[in-house]
Amino acid sequence: MPTGVSVTRRLRDENALAVLHHVWDLPAGPDGSEPAVTGTDLIAATGLSRATVHDVCEELIGRGWLRELPNERAAGTYTKGRPARRYAFDVHAGVVVGIDAGQHRIAARVGDLRGRPLADVAREVAHEPASTPAAERLEVVAATVRQALAQAGSPQVLSVVLGVPAPVGPSGRTEFSGNPYWGFVNADLAGGLSSRHGWPVLAENDANLAALAEGWIGSGRGVRHQVTLLAGERIGAGVVDDGRLLRGARGGVGEMRYLTIVDGVGSPAGLGKVLRDLVAEAGGTGAAEDVVAAAAAGEELAGSLLAVAADRLARVVVTLASLFDPERVVVAGGVAGALGLVERVNAELPRFLDEPRPLVVASTLGRDVVVLGAVRRALDDVRDRVLSLSLERAGS
Repeated sequence: MPTGVSVTRRLRDENALAVLHHVWDLPAGPDGSEPAVTGTDLIAATGLSRATVHDVCEELIGRGWLRELPNERAAGTYTKGRPARRYAFDVHAGVVVGIDAGQHRIAARVGDLRGRPLADVAREVAHEPASTPAAERLEVVAATVRQALAQAGSPQVLSVVLGVPAPVGPSGRTEFSGNPYWGFVNADLAGGLSSRHGWPVLAENDANLAALAEGWIGSGRGVRHQVTLLAGERIGAGVVDDGRLLRGARGGVGEMRYLTIVDGVGSPAGLGKVLRDLVAEAGGTGAAEDVVAAAAAGEELAGSLLAVAADRLARVVVTLASLFDPERVVVAGGVAGALGLVERVNAELPRFLDEPRPLVVASTLGRDVVVLGAVRRALDDVRDRVLSLSLERAGS
C-alpha cells in the first residue's frame, strides 16, 4: 500500500510534468526564443492553484528545466500592480544525439531540446560484414558522435538514439538468427557506446526512425496510418498504425524478407541496387542517380529502367497495403524523389488494388531522414524520463 509520502511525491511529479510539458510544447518565437509564461498562464493551462504553480516552477528551476525571466517591470513592459513572475523552458539544459549507423555511411546530429540542429557530422565508410571487426565499426560511430559533440560545445548528453538497418528487439539487440548482416550492423553498438561514454543509448530500426521523422516534420505529418519505406540499398518499412509505431514481439514488423517470394519483386533490394542491376543487365555501368539524371534528360532507356523499378516498387506497396491498410506510403531514400517515380507507382496501383488505395508520396527529408527520426525518438525518451534526469547545471 502506498504511503502518504509516496502519494504526495506522485502528485508533485504529476503537477511538475503538467507544467513542464505545457511550457515545453509552446512554440518557439520567430527568432527561436523561448516563450515566456506567467503563473496566470499556467493556472489556466493546468488547472492548478497559484501556490502550486509557483511551487512547481521553483522545483523545476532547481532541477534545471525552467528559467525565471526578468519580471515585467525589469523587462520594461510593467504598467501597474504587482509585476507577474515569468518563466521559460531552458532549451539548452542538455542535448540529444541522433545517429544513422548505416553500412556505408555514419551520420550524427546533436540537437537541442526542441530538436533543432546544433552540429552535424557524417562520414562515408567501407564497412563490410566479412572483413570489418565490430570494434572498428563501434569506434567509427563513437568518433563521429564525439566530433559532433565537440562542435556543439561539449554539452550534457541526455539521450542518444542509434538507427541501424536491422530489426531491433526490446533488448536493443537483433534477436533473429541466421542473418550475418544484421548481426554485423547491430553488433551491440548501443551497449558499446553506453559503456564507453556513459551516454544513455537506445537502438532502433532505421526504417522505424524514418517513419517517426516523416510523422514529425515530413510527408507523414498528421497522417494516423502511414508506412515509410526506406528504399535505398535495401527496403525496410516503418509502420505507423493509428499514430503508434508498430514493432512486433521481436522488432520484426516492417522487415521485408518475404519479398523474396513476391511475384515481380524477388528480393528486398532497394531502388538504388535495383537500378544499378538493371543498368548492368542492359550492358552499362552507373549508379541509380545516373539513371535518374538520364531519365530527367529524356533518355529513353533510362526512362524504361525507371519504369521497371516503379512497377517493382508498386508491388511492394501493394503487399504493405494488404497487410496494414495505410492511408499513405512515404518513399524515402536517395532516389525517392526520382523523376515521376511516385507518380508511376500511383498509376500502377489500380492494377492490383481497389479503392480506397493508399497515396504514395516522396519524402522531402533526403539523406537525413533516419537521423531526424533518431533525434525525435531521443526527445521522446528525455520526456519519458525527465524527472529522473540529473542536469549538470542543476547540480553545480
